[in-house]
Amino acid sequence: MSNAALKGIVAASVTPVTADFRIGADRLAAHIDHLLANGCSFVSTFGTTGEGASFSTGQKLEALKILKASGADMGRQLPAIMTASFDDAVTSLIAYGELGCRAALVLPPFYYGAGEEGVAAFFDALIERTETHTRIDLVLYNIPQLSRVPFTQPLIAALIRKHGSRIAGIKDSTGDLDNGLMLVKSFPGLAVFTGDDRVLPTLVKAGGAGMIGGMPNVFARDLKALYDNPEDAGLLEKQSRRIEAVDAYGSLVALKAALAHYRRDESLAYAVPPLLALSQSDRAMLIELFERTGYRAAA
Repeated sequence: MSNAALKGIVAASVTPVTADFRIGADRLAAHIDHLLANGCSFVSTFGTTGEGASFSTGQKLEALKILKASGADMGRQLPAIMTASFDDAVTSLIAYGELGCRAALVLPPFYYGAGEEGVAAFFDALIERTETHTRIDLVLYNIPQLSRVPFTQPLIAALIRKHGSRIAGIKDSTGDLDNGLMLVKSFPGLAVFTGDDRVLPTLVKAGGAGMIGGMPNVFARDLKALYDNPEDAGLLEKQSRRIEAVDAYGSLVALKAALAHYRRDESLAYAVPPLLALSQSDRAMLIELFERTGYRAAA
């Protein structure tokens, strides 16, 4: 397992799927290679942008095994655990460790809207059940607008007190700059990532680790440039306009539509129901909005 520092631009990769909604592991491997070649430090598979809640644990582990067999650097993988099933979380975490992944991005159990004591108990049990098999780092996934369970300052502090360096980072997908800055100040030993491009420059200047987000799927080079030069107001303004366009057209299905357009591969637009591929008219408008910002696809 790699000990590479958790920082930089981490692409929350989309997941290519087939017409019958199976994971296209070969195309996923090629996309990951493209992301890493264009400046991403790591890739996080099967999170929100990767439709992680739409695939079974077996499907995701099979795809990761194919990635490893194809020669992928698993030390640059931060796969997500997005499940309400404790047993599936245990199975995933052990497998991620055995595959040599750098860390696991862990969503709290979301279905019952657990309180902080319940979330802490989940992580206590997850670590206890798996620690004889793996000591893989955990990155907390804070996205309460979908999970309904926020990682508050007291909850994070309690987890770190009990589990120490196993709690290695947090992805804050609230889009709230003040919350991100509070996390950096409160937890100097934690790798604090934002999920929002617009928060990235200020967070990095304050000591944050970088971002874990969907926009690098299309804009990896520009986001790496913004990470390296957070004072670039012009690039920040362009990226802000791009994320507004993506949000307006369905977020992850918009990113998939853009990849289908720029890679000339229509199958990249496929999504798993209930998500639906973007219409051709909406895709055309999305691409026009990107091009108004001066965007040209990387080779």
